[in-house]
Amino acid sequence: MANCIIHPIELFEMNSDKSSFTYRLNVAQRVMLPGYIWYIEGGGERILVDAGGDVEYMWNIRAIPARDIETVESGLGKLGISPDDIDLVILTHLHQDHVGQAFRFHKARFVIQRNELDFARDPHPSVAASYNKRFFKGLNFEVVNGDTKISEGISVISTPGHSMGGQSVCVETAQGTAIISGICSIRDNFEPPPPVTLPVIAPGVHTNVLEAYDSLLKIKEMADIVVPSHDPAFKNVRSIP
Repeated sequence: MANCIIHPIELFEMNSDKSSFTYRLNVAQRVMLPGYIWYIEGGGERILVDAGGDVEYMWNIRAIPARDIETVESGLGKLGISPDDIDLVILTHLHQDHVGQAFRFHKARFVIQRNELDFARDPHPSVAASYNKRFFKGLNFEVVNGDTKISEGISVISTPGHSMGGQSVCVETAQGTAIISGICSIRDNFEPPPPVTLPVIAPGVHTNVLEAYDSLLKIKEMADIVVPSHDPAFKNVRSIP
């Protein structure tokens, strides 16, 4: 087993209605949630998961209150690398808060699921505001279909439902398999608090709520360490595990 390490880098935080993450629950409960990129150490190439969001777009187009926490350059600089050092960016999906800073990685290839890329290029009007082609136009895509090994100790699994072709990232660590959820999620999605008795809670934002539920369950069953993509628990964490 590879001994990879995941380094969370918080780029922004957003003021969100919690029901956007917990389907039909916590309506009108406001929460401050972080947006991360994740640098994986030990996978051979220099690999990043997701590419950050554009706070100005969130404010002006999506009307989501948000603020910058750290720049891509500053966050990676603390690890002794720069955006130009990144070989590969695994995009969990193409919502603007996960691809908005992709233009900074001039030399990288970008791994994406075929279904996600096709949908993002011609999205359904009901979810079109989550996609903006200027954020991913011209990227050097490496397109995959379904569960795929990326490098030694790193693979992607198909987890649709939050978006049409979402994927999550499996990382082999010294403490087992960590999975960075490609479904926008918090800890409650995987560990529902009482009185909820379901094993997972589907996200409030989805293209297919049934698929999203099944994808969360897939992650929970496969992972030794679940990494919800917007959970505040990783704000001051330097490494996982």
